[in-house]
Amino acid sequence: MKKAVGIGVSILIVIIVIVGGLIAYSYTQLSVSLNEVNLHSIDLESLSWSNLLKLGLNAFSGNWLDATFDLIHGINFNLIFGLSNNGLLPVYIPDLSYDLLINNIPIGSGNSKIDATIYPGQTKEIISFQNIQKNSLLPAVYSIVNTQGIIDLKVKGIAYFNLLGLSIPISFESSKQISIYDEIRNRINTEIQLN
Repeated sequence: MKKAVGIGVSILIVIIVIVGGLIAYSYTQLSVSLNEVNLHSIDLESLSWSNLLKLGLNAFSGNWLDATFDLIHGINFNLIFGLSNNGLLPVYIPDLSYDLLINNIPIGSGNSKIDATIYPGQTKEIISFQNIQKNSLLPAVYSIVNTQGIIDLKVKGIAYFNLLGLSIPISFESSKQISIYDEIRNRINTEIQLN
């Protein structure tokens, strides 16, 4: 009887060790990356004659990009995340949360509801829409002007993976460079033609 109990306990310990090993291995094989950043749109302030005159004068004097920030109400990005599971167990991802930095200047945070299961060997792309209002963007405007409209957008945060009932946080940090110079100019030209 004692021998049977000892064998049963040994088998239980082996099963726990194997399951623990699978969980630990699967945890190390989960990753989140920012695959792409697309400029979705630019929200402009209402165009008035005084704003257009100021824009024209600043553009004529070479301060075009600086002047355009006076016309911006907000910038909308599509953040495309790659969520990968190279482990042995399927994982469920309810959401991820992140902080945004432009040229290493914090400008806000975001949260994206994922609500997806990723199976072993699978990578899913998730698109998260992010609106950045002018008041959040103001601390980074000077650095954007100094880099001639180049934005180094950094996203760092935590994705929560549910694996066998356990909520496992995975930290991530990714960055992408984009230029908003042409996008702003094209949008303003379109607005001027419409008005």
